Amino acid sequence: MKADIADIVVVGAGVHGASTAWHLAKRRAGKIVLIEKDGIASGASGWSSAIVRMHYQLESLVKITRYGREMFGDWRSMVGPGESGFRKVGFLVLFPEDETEHGHDVVKMQQKLGVDAHYISANEVSQIEPRLSVEDVAAGAWEPNSGHADGSTVANSFVLAARSLGVDVCIGPEVLELTTAGTRITGVKTSEGRIHAGTVIVEAGFRTSALLAPHGIELPITPVRHAITVVKRTKDFGDIHPVVSDRVARAYYRPEAGHLALLGENDPLRGSVDEEVEVAKPPQMEEQVSLMERFSRRFPGQDSALMMRGYTGVYDCSPDFQPAFGKVQALDGLFVGAGFSGHGFKLSPGIGKIISDLVIDGSTDLIDVGPFRIERFAENDLLLRGKGYANRDLT
Repeated sequence: MKADIADIVVVGAGVHGASTAWHLAKRRAGKIVLIEKDGIASGASGWSSAIVRMHYQLESLVKITRYGREMFGDWRSMVGPGESGFRKVGFLVLFPEDETEHGHDVVKMQQKLGVDAHYISANEVSQIEPRLSVEDVAAGAWEPNSGHADGSTVANSFVLAARSLGVDVCIGPEVLELTTAGTRITGVKTSEGRIHAGTVIVEAGFRTSALLAPHGIELPITPVRHAITVVKRTKDFGDIHPVVSDRVARAYYRPEAGHLALLGENDPLRGSVDEEVEVAKPPQMEEQVSLMERFSRRFPGQDSALMMRGYTGVYDCSPDFQPAFGKVQALDGLFVGAGFSGHGFKLSPGIGKIISDLVIDGSTDLIDVGPFRIERFAENDLLLRGKGYANRDLT
C-alpha cells in the first residue's frame, strides 16, 4: 500500500465508492485514496441488473437518478475515460388496479421535474411493446429515455477516470477499523497498516455497518438475497424489448445482448434474509422456474425460452427501504453511503456528487440531504413513514 497519509480515504470500490472518488478528484479535493479489499465491483455492483430509470416516489430520488441518467448517456463528455454500457431501450412499468393512482402521481411529479415520463393506458402499453400480454394490466408508465447499463463497467470506468486524476487506488488491503481522536475521525486501520486522513467516506456495502458499530453509530441493514435468471428468448421473438417492471407479477425483465434476457424479482420481501453476503450462491430452482413462468405469461410464446444460467445478488435493505447517506453527526470528518435497498446502481453518480459536495462545500445543490441522514434510524424518523412499498420494490 503506497499511502500512509491522505486528505480523504474512500472505503469500497463498488459503483458508489468509485463514483465518489472520481467526483472528489474532479473537484481537486486533495490526496484521495480509494481502498477495496476484494476487487473493483466485487460486491453488489458486479451483480447488479444496472437498470436506469427515474420512476421514484420521492422527488429527491428522481433528481438523483436524473443526474445519473444524464451521465450514463453522455459518459465521454461528462466523465471521459471508459464507458457506461448504457442502452436506451426505454423503461416500462405495468400497474395493477390498486397502484394506478400512485403511478399517476409519480409520473405527474416526474413531469414537473422535467423528466420525459408518461402515464399510459393498457392499450398504449401494447402499442409500445405489442408482444406483451396486458389482460391483467390496469395502466402503465413509460420512460422512453431510460434503459440499462453495466454495473462492473461503470465501476471500472469511474476507477479509471479517478486514477487519471491522481486517485491512489489500493486493491487488497482490508479496512479493519476507523480510527478516531475524541469526536474526530483520524483515518483507517487496514490489514497493511494505517492511513491518516481527516476525512473518511465509507461506502462498503454490508461492511459499512460493522465499521460504524464500534463507534456507537447505528446503521441497521438487512441482507436480502434475490434471484436472477438469464434466459435465451426464442428466435421468433424479434428485436429487443424495453426494460419492463411488472408490478402485477412482481418481476422485472431486462434485455441482454443477443437473444438473452435477465429476469429478476423486484420485491425485496420475496427474497430470503442471508447473512452470508460474501458467499456466491446459485438461486433455488423453484425461484428460476417461477421467474420463467412469469416471463412467459407476460410475453406469450416464451414458454420455450431456454434457461441459460442463474445467480443471486444481495440487497442491503434499510428499515424504510431508502438509502442513508451524508455526514455522520457523531464523528467529524466521517461520511457514509449505504442501505440502498436494491436501488444503488442508478443512484451512484448522483450520490457521488452529493457526498463530494458535502465534503468540499458542506452542502449540495442537488437535493435536501436531511431526510436521508443515517441518524433517522435511531430517531425512528423513517422516510415515507416506513411504508414506501410502491417505491422500494420497483427494481
